[in-house]
Amino acid sequence: MKVKARFFSELMTALSLMMDLDENRKLYHAWRVAVLAERMSLKILPEYRTQIFYAGLLHDIGAISLKDHVIHYTDPEEHFRNPILLNHSEKSAHIVKEIGPLSMAARMILDHHEYWDGKGYPKGKKGDDIHLGGQIIRIADTFDILARVKPPLDLNGVKTSLSARSGSEFSNLICDLMISTLEEDNFFEEITDEKRVSEILPEIIRDLPPVDLTSCDIDVRNAVRVFAQVIDAKHSYTAGHSERVARYTYKLAKAMDLSEELAEEYEIAAYLHDAGKVAVPKSILDKPAALTLEEFKLMKRHPVYTMEIISMVSELKDLVLIAGGHHERYDGRGYPDGASGENIPLGARIMAVADSFDAMTSLRPYQRTRSKVEAKEVLAKNSGGQFDPDISKVAVKVL
Repeated sequence: MKVKARFFSELMTALSLMMDLDENRKLYHAWRVAVLAERMSLKILPEYRTQIFYAGLLHDIGAISLKDHVIHYTDPEEHFRNPILLNHSEKSAHIVKEIGPLSMAARMILDHHEYWDGKGYPKGKKGDDIHLGGQIIRIADTFDILARVKPPLDLNGVKTSLSARSGSEFSNLICDLMISTLEEDNFFEEITDEKRVSEILPEIIRDLPPVDLTSCDIDVRNAVRVFAQVIDAKHSYTAGHSERVARYTYKLAKAMDLSEELAEEYEIAAYLHDAGKVAVPKSILDKPAALTLEEFKLMKRHPVYTMEIISMVSELKDLVLIAGGHHERYDGRGYPDGASGENIPLGARIMAVADSFDAMTSLRPYQRTRSKVEAKEVLAKNSGGQFDPDISKVAVKVL
C-alpha cells in the first residue's frame, strides 16, 4: 500500500513526539522548533515551508541514543566531546534522507548545528555556505533551549540573548527574522505555551502544501521500518529487534493460515511495538540487575506510550491495541491491562511470542542469550501461562 499524504504527515508527527518523550513527560522540543521554523519560513522561504517544517520535526532524530534527551546538553563544548552529539546532525540527515520525499529537509538538518562564524559542526561551514533552512532550524533550536531557562525569560530577555549571538551563531538577517516573528501579535506567548504548541502543530499540518509523494516509492511497510530503526537506535543491544519481531510475527501469522492482509497488518504493528520504550530511561532499560518496584512501574508504562504514539496515525488506529498488548499474558498476569485469553487481540498474542523469542535469542544485559532450541523449550514450558498454547505450538515448529 502506497503512503498517502495524510498518513505520511501523521507518521512523521508521531515519530517526533516519540523522540520528545522524556521519562514520563512530553518535552515538545521538536514540535516547538517545527512550528517556529515554519512561521519564519513564510517570510523568507515560503516555497520550502513544508520541507522546513519536517526538518524542524525530525532534526534531532539521530540523537535518540543519548542517555538523556538532547535538550539537556546545553554546553556547546560538550557537543564536541560527545561523539553521539557530534555526529547526530549527520545521522539525522541520513535517516531523514531514507524517507524519500524529505531529501531537501535532510540537507537542512545536516546544517542545523553549523554556526555563521564557522565554529559549528559537523563540517565547520561558514556564512552563506550553510543551507538557509538549516540556519532557520539552528535559531529555532536555540530559542527552544532559551525558552526552558528557569526562571523563564520574557520576550526582551530572549531578544537580548539572541542578539548577543548575532554575527557568531546566526547571521544578522536570521536573528532579525526570528525577533520580528516573535514580536508578531502574541506569537511569543503562544510558542512558549506547550499546550498551545500542541494545538498549533496540527493546524499547520492541515494548511501545509502536502509533501510530493509522486516520485517516491515509499510504502507503509518501508515508512514504519524507518520508524522502527529509530526506536531500536535507543540502545545498542536492541539494534534490529523491531524488524526481527516483525518478521517473526508475520511468519507466525502465515503459519497459522491467516490472510496475507492480516499478516501484514500484524507485521506493521510489530515494527512499532516498542515506540513507547523511548520514554523509559536508559538506566532502567540497560540495568543488568532486577528492577525495583518503582522502576518496573515505569517500564510497564511503555506499552501505554506506544498506543498513544500509534493512535496519532489515523490509518494505524486498528493496530493500537495489538501493538500495545504485546506484554499481556494469556493467564492475565501481564500488563498494561491484565487482559487474559482471547480478550487479548490475536495479533498481540502472536507478537508476545515473537517478542519473547527474539529477546531470549538476542544479547540483553539482564539475561544470558539462549539458543533457538532453548528459547523454543521456554515457549513450550510457558504455553497456557504466559503464551497462547496454540501460538506456542506453531512457534516451536516454525521459528
